[in-house]
Amino acid sequence: MTWDTTAVMQNAVSLFKKKYPSVTVEMTYTPPVTQYISTLQERLLAGTAADIFIYTAENLAQLNAGHFVMNLAPQPWVKYMATANRQYMSADGGVWALSPAAWTAGVIYNTDILAKAGYKSIPTVWDDFLELCAKLKRMGYTAYSDAGGNNWMALEGRIGSHYMQAYGRNVDPEIFAGKLSFQKAWDKPLTQYARLYSEELVPASTVGLTGTEIDQQVAVGKQAMLGSGPWDVTSIQQDNPKISLFMGAVPSVPPGRPYWAGAPNEGWAVNAKARNPKAALAFLSFLASPQGTAAYIAQEGFPSTMQNSSIPAKPALKAAAVAAKASQYYFTAVSWPSEYSAQLGVTLEAEIEALIEGKQTVKQVLEAMDAEVERLRK
Repeated sequence: MTWDTTAVMQNAVSLFKKKYPSVTVEMTYTPPVTQYISTLQERLLAGTAADIFIYTAENLAQLNAGHFVMNLAPQPWVKYMATANRQYMSADGGVWALSPAAWTAGVIYNTDILAKAGYKSIPTVWDDFLELCAKLKRMGYTAYSDAGGNNWMALEGRIGSHYMQAYGRNVDPEIFAGKLSFQKAWDKPLTQYARLYSEELVPASTVGLTGTEIDQQVAVGKQAMLGSGPWDVTSIQQDNPKISLFMGAVPSVPPGRPYWAGAPNEGWAVNAKARNPKAALAFLSFLASPQGTAAYIAQEGFPSTMQNSSIPAKPALKAAAVAAKASQYYFTAVSWPSEYSAQLGVTLEAEIEALIEGKQTVKQVLEAMDAEVERLRK
């Protein structure tokens, strides 16, 4: 049971069937995320769920609590998963799914426009990035926007970089344990991010645009930079195959280093009550092999993180692929505890939109975040 379309999965499935001609594979597609989770739950409770299904942030706690998934820790391919992928798929001493890829996101640059602005390379320092935004605005471009919704990639990257610089670790567990506050941990990165709007480098109106509208603005050359991930690189290049793009990490504040937003991709789990467990395990073993991963990644589009293979990334995503394989990225929705993530994400989205529109200060945003954490912890 997949939430990747048949077009994404078919090549990998065909190669698997060629290797195991006696095995029949029946694929069913259900779109992510809410519909997939509810449909899977209904089928698990009815005893009609597929032998293989998606294991991810929105359902992993539920699947483990119900003992619906097989422990895959003894499988030989587990050691080839990247550190973050393996940790994401692990709980209670077991490994419950195969996650062969990750997405890394940062700033997508139109390199031709950067060249017109006199830049031979992308900025790596936040102040230089803001200076570039100012120059592009003077040249008549929309300098930058995030992808919108809850996808504040420049903020995510700034937070990840600040955590490493100030603490040397991800301190989200300490925030949710009540040992640290958003007001302390996020004040500097959020203040730096907010300068995009407080200094009027980016119009607040970009918040009201859809992802498709923003992609089209980049594709036709009206917007120079976009905070997003590989999915938008693909979308923009489909709209304009001649456009020259490069995705780089979010610039840092010295002495920190540029950092990526990102997260491991969803995993593939085996039903604890699989009717064909041997075949199901064989399929996951094939998907974890260099041949299987290459077939899947070619259509799925995100960088492979499996350590047993080296699959070339698209030119625009070369730097992103290196970070994905090294697990060097940060994303709130995955880093936050699963029982808090969805609701706190709603709060974050509303607060950031209010900040961009000038209705909230950084201090008020972080006070609201701390208040919501306190409410959720009770």
